[in-house]
Order: sequence, then C-alpha cells, then structure tokens
Amino acid sequence: MSGLPTKVRQLISKARDAATMAVDVYNRPATAFRTPGYVVLMIIAWTALLHAIFERRKIAYYYRKKNSRRFEIIDGDRKAWDLSKCLQEFYRDAQPGARKNLEFFTGLRNKIEHTFVPEIDPEVVGECQSLLLNFEELLVSTFGQRYAIASDLVFPLQLSQFRSPARATAQRRAQALEFGRLKQYIDGFRASLDEAYWKTNEYAFRVYLVPKIGNRPSTSDLAVEFVKFDDQNPAEMEKYTRAVAIIKEKQISVANLGLLKPGEVVSQVRARTGKPFSYHKHCQCWQSYHVRPARQDPKPANCDNRYCFYDSAHHDYLYTAAWVEHLVKEFADETKYDEVCSRKTAAPITASRSS
Repeated sequence: MSGLPTKVRQLISKARDAATMAVDVYNRPATAFRTPGYVVLMIIAWTALLHAIFERRKIAYYYRKKNSRRFEIIDGDRKAWDLSKCLQEFYRDAQPGARKNLEFFTGLRNKIEHTFVPEIDPEVVGECQSLLLNFEELLVSTFGQRYAIASDLVFPLQLSQFRSPARATAQRRAQALEFGRLKQYIDGFRASLDEAYWKTNEYAFRVYLVPKIGNRPSTSDLAVEFVKFDDQNPAEMEKYTRAVAIIKEKQISVANLGLLKPGEVVSQVRARTGKPFSYHKHCQCWQSYHVRPARQDPKPANCDNRYCFYDSAHHDYLYTAAWVEHLVKEFADETKYDEVCSRKTAAPITASRSS
C-alpha cells in the first residue's frame, strides 16, 4: 500500500480486514448470528473506510467539545466520528441509495446491540449484498483497484431452496415477539423510501439464480457468471422483466408466508390482552390507526406495510406480527383500548402512528 500516508494505509487495511471477516461470518455454515455479525463488522469496515478518506483529505474527523476548538478525549484518544456523523459529512445534502442503505443498517445495528436478534437473514439479504458492493465500489474508486477485496472472495454455495417452509414458519413463531419488533423497523424504513431507490442496486441488490445450461463442458466452464445489468438497453430490460414475471408466478404459493388473517389477529390479541376483541373491534382498530384503506377504496394496496399488506390475488388484507404487537402494546393502556374499541365509529389516531 505504498504511495499513501501511513495512517491512511492503516485505516484501509482495517476496513478491508473487517469487510473480509464480515463476509466470512455471513457465508459460514450453521452460524446463528450470521446477519447480526455481518452487520456489526461491515459497520466497522465502512467507518474505517470513511475515516481513511477523511484522513487523506486532511479533514479532522473527531468530535469537538461543545463551544470549543478542543477535541473530546476518551481513554487518552480523540473521539472519532461514528458512522452516522461520517455519512453527514461525506454525503452532505446528497441522498444516494448507498447512503440510505447505510442509514438502514445503522438503525439495525443499534437494535442488534441492545436486543435479542432472531433469524432475519431472508428479510435483509438484498440490503446486505448492497452493503458489500457499495463498500467495494467506494474503496476501489477512491484508492484504486489494488485495494479491491473481490479477488479474495468466492461465491457461496446455497441450500436455501431445500429449506422446509414448515421449519421456517415454526422458527418464526418461536421468535414471534423479537421478530415482530425487528420486522416493524425493517418494513417501516422501507416504507419511508422513495420508489426510485428500489430501481437501483445501491439500496438493495436482489438477484435470481437461474441454472446455466451447456451442451458440453467447454460451454459452461464458469459455474457462476455475472451479467452486467444495463438499464439503458431496452431489449435487455425486457428480458429481465419477463424473467422476473416468470419467477414471481412460481412464488405466489408462498408469497404470504408469515402473514396473518384477520381471524388470527383477533384470536391472538384477545388471548394476549384478556380483553374482549372481535372482528368489529379489529375493524375499528385498522381504521383508527390508518393501517389500510376502506374496502371500496380505489387504491386498495395503499397500506401501512409495517402492519398490513393487500393480497391482490384474493382481494383481501393480511396482517403482520408487528400489528399484533402494536395492538397488545396499545391496549396495555385501558384508556387507549376504550378510546379505540368502545365507540360506534372509529376515530383516527395520529399520535401513535409512529409507535
């Protein structure tokens, strides 16, 4: 790593090592702490990379004491900016997908540090992949190809398609409380994003694996081949659209895995709160909290996806575990229960929308 100041080289080395370790943890078989471990290490990697960029630009990336030019000192060292502060200084007013991806993981990292984390691998795999790709892109574009980590990584073997749906469902039920809380954060963050972020790979990288067929060994020497996605090529875009449509059609049968019918919500809320709770009271709840539109609304899919999704195939609504948790939490307050469920018509509630 010659040609760069020593401190910059040290920070780059730290960033590369942390990212490589993160991928190793994520791809290691039988690792229960897969995504949380990956996220924590990638946050370290990104922080070190941005520190390296600031160091090279001769920017003092340390917190200063309030109303003072002096730096804050912790255990004899200056207190360096955390990732959130680094993002503010690096991107300023720009809001690219890479920044949104990092903001998502900063919030998720905070929850990982302070709560039990259930298995969330399938929920955030797209964001996890972009977190690494964006890191590599910034590392190489800033310091050169010699510092790329792609050559040190391999494509992991996948067994996901053999996992029993029943096993996945049972595991989620066992972790229902913790999973519901994290899912609420994940869905809430995604719902806050402009649709434009989903049209790029910077926020979340999603890939479909299609078997590669060859008539003889020489025609398929590469078991895995990445084809560049070119959104400026209409013909290629049409191919992707058709492929996605075919894959989605095959996934319809499991699309609603983990979501709850209204009757299941009613039963769970009634059992957990010990309060009278009926279909009618549930109707009052989704009206009060603006969870979904009325039955004849021209935009039936305009739901709060933290709590509810519209099933276009069956023209009805399904609810998340987070919705049950929300109602249980709200109804711990007897006044709130009476306010929502003891009136003939549901009054809108705005103060608790963000809870």
